[in-house]
Amino acid sequence: MIYNQRKGGIFIIVYVDVLFVINFFITFFLLQITAKLCKRPGNAVRFILASSVGGLYSLIILLDDINEALLTLTKIVVCIIIVSVSFSFSGLRSFFATVGIFLFSNYIMLGITVGMFYLSKSQHIIVRNSSVYLDISARGLIVASFLAYIVSTVVVRVHGRVLSKREVYTLVVCNRGREVTFVAMLDTGNKLREPFSNSPVIIVDSTRGKPLMGEKTRIVPVNTVSGSTLLQSFKPDKIILKSSAGQEVIHNAYIALSDDINNNMYSAIINPDILSV
Repeated sequence: MIYNQRKGGIFIIVYVDVLFVINFFITFFLLQITAKLCKRPGNAVRFILASSVGGLYSLIILLDDINEALLTLTKIVVCIIIVSVSFSFSGLRSFFATVGIFLFSNYIMLGITVGMFYLSKSQHIIVRNSSVYLDISARGLIVASFLAYIVSTVVVRVHGRVLSKREVYTLVVCNRGREVTFVAMLDTGNKLREPFSNSPVIIVDSTRGKPLMGEKTRIVPVNTVSGSTLLQSFKPDKIILKSSAGQEVIHNAYIALSDDINNNMYSAIINPDILSV
């Protein structure tokens, strides 16, 4: 199935199947970026279903130019659907923050991808009704999308590192019907991850954290300048992080118990990888 789009006095043939595949992969990469920004676990099956929605929405390029207000409204609605399919619901604030970040990621990647092809002076590109069509080979599409993804991820990481190192956080850990509140400090040197799941690890004072621990625990190896040790860790039912900017629910993080937090100012050390932008 094809559609003829006039551009600059010539006709460009738009293949609907290629249009769908291009926007499917773009949506998939956008969801990967959004998951990184939000520090939320991704599910491949859910991402594929959501990317299919993005691919189908790209068919809007076949319509006549749509009113800008209506186009913005439809885009927001589709973004809400895509985010709903991609991520589990964990509160309205977190949900709409994820939608906003997905839209932000969308514009980053769209700008990078389109910019690459304008710089290459390619005449086989259409951007209409916020949908992108590139008349390029599959290899070219993969390379371009991957480069855009890499650049976007670097932007995300750089932006994510601009954090207040002196910020004091309130960490609420809930498990087995119990709740313990910790005063937490951000430590950019804390890169600990649980080995099997690769989830970030928050270190807490063992005296206060032991009542939360259940039967299922995992060992986290720790290497410091003073030597190596092993910490017991567990994945709690819920983690809430509060700061001057508000609060958020932390997904897919582990709590490790340590006897070495000897500080009157804080009782937990945060891995910066758990923080959203």
